[in-house]
Amino acid sequence: MAHLRSEIPAVFRQMASNWPAVSTWSFRHIASLAPSLPVQLVQGNREKNHTAFTESTLGEYLDSLTGDSLSGESPDRDDRTYLKEFDLLKRFPGLRGDLRHEQMFPRGSLTSCSAWIGPARSRTGLHHDLLDNLAVQIRGRKRFYLARPGTVEHAGALSAKYDAWARLSHVGIAELAAADSATSDDFFAVDLEPGDVLYVPARWWHEVVNLSAGILLSGFFGSTMRVTSLWARVRLRDTLHRAGLLSPGNCTCHADRPGAQHR
Repeated sequence: MAHLRSEIPAVFRQMASNWPAVSTWSFRHIASLAPSLPVQLVQGNREKNHTAFTESTLGEYLDSLTGDSLSGESPDRDDRTYLKEFDLLKRFPGLRGDLRHEQMFPRGSLTSCSAWIGPARSRTGLHHDLLDNLAVQIRGRKRFYLARPGTVEHAGALSAKYDAWARLSHVGIAELAAADSATSDDFFAVDLEPGDVLYVPARWWHEVVNLSAGILLSGFFGSTMRVTSLWARVRLRDTLHRAGLLSPGNCTCHADRPGAQHR
């Protein structure tokens, strides 16, 4: 996959369609592995709005997705719960045998995989990651809205809200596209079906919404030198944040404090 060394996103249709995970990872199957496992769920769009969490168990949450229905719901509702950045493979190492992801990354890459599991219309707000990402759709359908690097910055929409491995926007993709500085050449959208893989280079802004209840694996990767350099900077910023010296009470990792400023 030589394209992974470029700075342009690319979608690889059905590249992962032969992975056992695509055919076997139902919500009930994963729930059965540890139904009483406590999980922390993100409530609403924490990247743009307030950060709030709620607790559940893996079994209870995934069982609720099996019968996911939007009947009677407002499309603007923004309080859905989302199991984000869940280290599924660490919790259940046996699931690694259902994947073929290692063969997709450039030789010598350091990688980190997380799962994103949630209902229809659950959303991850507009942000860009510090590392390149291979997003593999395992179950359900998902839409990525993409904006070129620098688009948020040029619109003056960069958020002060802290996230360890990403930078955030204080507006959504629709607001950004309506800004005076925006052009149609800056924005793209792509829908992923089970088995599809999307390459999102670092610094490309993206907002993501589930079109149906789904499971996605994000595989962040980079060379040893690049990841080591980034890790040192991320660790320094995280130390400052946790000491209350950088964006205290205004972050994606802690529930909001009263009076937090999100712009």
